[in-house]
Amino acid sequence: MFEELNGLLYYPVQYEGEESSRNIFYTGAAPNQQAIPAVRYLMSKEGGQIRRWVLLGTDYVYPRTTNRILQAYLSTEGTSPDDVVTIYTPFGHADWSGIIEKIKAFGSAGRKTAVISTINGDANTHFYRELAAQKVDATFIPVMAFSVSERELVGVDPERLAGHLAARNYFQSVKSSENDAFVGMWTQFKGGGNEITTGPMEATYVGFRMWTQAVAQAGTTDVNAVRQAMYGQRVKAPSGFEEVMHTNHHLSKPVMIGRLNSLGRFDVVWRSISPVRADAWSKYIPDSAKRTADWTFPWVCGGCDEPTFKDW
Repeated sequence: MFEELNGLLYYPVQYEGEESSRNIFYTGAAPNQQAIPAVRYLMSKEGGQIRRWVLLGTDYVYPRTTNRILQAYLSTEGTSPDDVVTIYTPFGHADWSGIIEKIKAFGSAGRKTAVISTINGDANTHFYRELAAQKVDATFIPVMAFSVSERELVGVDPERLAGHLAARNYFQSVKSSENDAFVGMWTQFKGGGNEITTGPMEATYVGFRMWTQAVAQAGTTDVNAVRQAMYGQRVKAPSGFEEVMHTNHHLSKPVMIGRLNSLGRFDVVWRSISPVRADAWSKYIPDSAKRTADWTFPWVCGGCDEPTFKDW
């Protein structure tokens, strides 16, 4: 619909990549800005030298495509298919007892094991409650989540989950003057209290700031003019980094690994030195590696004749 009516969508949530549209600006993370760095971290000495993997997700396009990319990446790192198990559950899945028992059994084979979680929605609450109930120790089987912030863990006992991880581009605990202002504005808007800010909220804020700058630069809200003015827009984000919009309609974003503490907050234990430029198409998928996303005029569409990727 955005392509048909020539509108603009600013999409603020991490996603699976493998698409590009002239009418979408992706302000959330692509896989090379979240999933790949998270696995690299876990494989490192600092991350525990993980060698076996449970790819656990909700059954829809984001987890399936992200896990396809991760499986291809792990293959390039020499990981045996026997050391990777993939599990999908429906939206809202509530009974995790059997699945967590299987994870514990898989992790007891003598090689360091981690869970890569692409679980989405309220199923996360049930999942983490069962993790706590079965005493899954993050020292032995850490969970690295891509769709979890403090907000998803409200109502779960954090003391029993301390040490589990999340990969994001922003955490509320980030120390920066920009984040102090961001959290302060949100707290004031909500009327006080200990309000939670999240990665998608930060990405929405950055996208709106860039849109307003592009409108001011173009001198109009005309879609075609604003789209062209978006390229090169910069915002000093609450993450503490300057984020830049590129002609592939993606931001350069920092990557952060957070560790859950006993108070239910994520402490940043690792971050990229500088923002990482997004890959719309994964280099680990043979068909994707040949494709290009560049929406400057004339458009470079990776071989397509029309300025759209609707059919891909």
